[in-house]
Amino acid sequence: MQELFQVIKNSSEGGINQSPTEIIFNLLMAMLLGLVYAYVYRLTYVRKKGDKKIKKEMKNIQFTLFFLTIGGAFIWIVVADNLVRAFGLAGALSLIRFRTVVKDPMNTIKVFYAIIIGMSCGLSQYNTAIIGTVFMCFALTVVYFIKTHEKKMKKLKREKEKSSLENVNAET
Repeated sequence: MQELFQVIKNSSEGGINQSPTEIIFNLLMAMLLGLVYAYVYRLTYVRKKGDKKIKKEMKNIQFTLFFLTIGGAFIWIVVADNLVRAFGLAGALSLIRFRTVVKDPMNTIKVFYAIIIGMSCGLSQYNTAIIGTVFMCFALTVVYFIKTHEKKMKKLKREKEKSSLENVNAET
């Protein structure tokens, strides 16, 4: 038990060990990567044409991804390696309840990834943040092309069925 108290005491002694320049650079890197990620999200979002509700949700999530990336960086700049601050932040954040229902589970994953990008920037892990962002944007693009291909195949199948049905009706 004594060891636990010593760990807590030691963790509360330190302050933010990043210079103001490093903090600004971390937040700018998070903002830049958040912009890239949100833009690729927008380009690869598969939606039905004319569905205004889904379009509104897509725009809201796009901005959410951007701000969560910056927020994730800011959280890790503040927490750093301080156990007491981490528990305090977890307690404060547990008070926040998200009442907005996200209809597409893929969007939930994309939101979590935006937080991870921000965390890696906040911890000054720029290589990880850049490589992870590029990889995730690539993955979003692959999924986009797969979904687009599936839509085209379904449309062709419907048109083929419709034309064969018309041929049967014409023969009778």
